[in-house]
Amino acid sequence: MEIKEGELLGIDEVIRLELAKKWRIAIYGSEKEEIPTYDTMAERDLERITSMDGGKVKYRVKSFDEAEKTLSVIREITW
Repeated sequence: MEIKEGELLGIDEVIRLELAKKWRIAIYGSEKEEIPTYDTMAERDLERITSMDGGKVKYRVKSFDEAEKTLSVIREITW
């Protein structure tokens, strides 16, 4: 899979594509947040809870480094 900056992903895509096994996934809550989380299963739970209230959670690719196998994404929640 080719990953581009600005692309939107769902956490299920990240898990299904096994990116979480091959890459270090840094999940940011906002552009300015400095401390990312790395727990994709907790993100799946967050998506499930948010969708029960009619919201959608997507992850915009902030950056990626193929050499370091690091993918950084920003969580975007819409209602």
